[in-house]
Amino acid sequence: MKKNTLFRRLVKTHIFFACTLVMSLVVLLTFAIDTERETIEIGVSELLLLLFMFGANITVYSLWTAKRITGPLEQIAGAMGEMGQGRYEERLAIQATDEFALVEKYFNKMAESLQQAETENRKLQESKRRMLVDLSHDLKTPITSIQGYAKALQLGLFDDEADRMKALQLIYNKSIQVAALIDDIFELSKLDSPDFPLRAAPGDLAELLRETVADGYDQFEKRGFALNLDIPTRPVTVKYEAGLIRRAISNLLSNALRYNPPGTEVTVRLTDAGPAVKLAVIDNGVGISDALKAVIFDPFVRGDSSRQGDGGTGLGLSITKQIMERHGGELRLDNGNGQTSFELVLYRRDQGA
Repeated sequence: MKKNTLFRRLVKTHIFFACTLVMSLVVLLTFAIDTERETIEIGVSELLLLLFMFGANITVYSLWTAKRITGPLEQIAGAMGEMGQGRYEERLAIQATDEFALVEKYFNKMAESLQQAETENRKLQESKRRMLVDLSHDLKTPITSIQGYAKALQLGLFDDEADRMKALQLIYNKSIQVAALIDDIFELSKLDSPDFPLRAAPGDLAELLRETVADGYDQFEKRGFALNLDIPTRPVTVKYEAGLIRRAISNLLSNALRYNPPGTEVTVRLTDAGPAVKLAVIDNGVGISDALKAVIFDPFVRGDSSRQGDGGTGLGLSITKQIMERHGGELRLDNGNGQTSFELVLYRRDQGA
């Protein structure tokens, strides 16, 4: 079945218009020709009839053109004008089955894409604005403390040696906090760059996990945490960059330590699921609300908003998420059944593992 294009319909309409004019002229001539005298006599009534039929054809053709061509073009022009003003909510609704239907389809698809891009851009700009506000706050707080205690030491306001040492220790701790924040920002900006090189190679993730947990085991013991390990004894080989994955694991362990009370039970589990390798850090601590779950991977979001001075930068989970995305993997959160589970997922895609 041939497609009923606008061109074909215009041609048919022109032919129909011409045929009706010819038929009108034939009818007129039928009444006007005198065959006996071989003359043509056109009276006023016949002339008026011809003009009426000609006007009716023009009117019908004009109405059809306005409905099928002029109307849709006006709708398209209006929608494009709205789009030019930055209003991408406008959609075409043309009642047509020809080329205008395709124009409507692709225009609406383009408008939807632009609207989505505009929404994402607004979210990005808002995220950047919020990030700058949070960054300035997180830098200002420790720097203000450093300035205050340094000024007090300079003015000799601490007579006791123990107080002076305490002030120096606080200055040192705050400087470490500032340095950690700057390092995390630098790390996040590197991971966010499309030019950041990923030097991934096949390795034993089980051994890397055991080493990383061993490095932080003392902290769990000091806080009175119960640490359970569920790691296969056999090698679990997958392709990854050791330094980045070690950082991701450390971030999850530090997160469990920082935002849960002493006595919390933490389980570190590694599962070899064939096409995917899953590494989970699970705790039965304070949990994460549904509202916080929606933004937990955004920069500067902390598990407990009241603990702004705990030494955390609020960038750990954002960095971990970027690390996993760089590896083509995922960072998942499950806060059901009275437990909080952060799961790193690495996929075996053409790795020969």
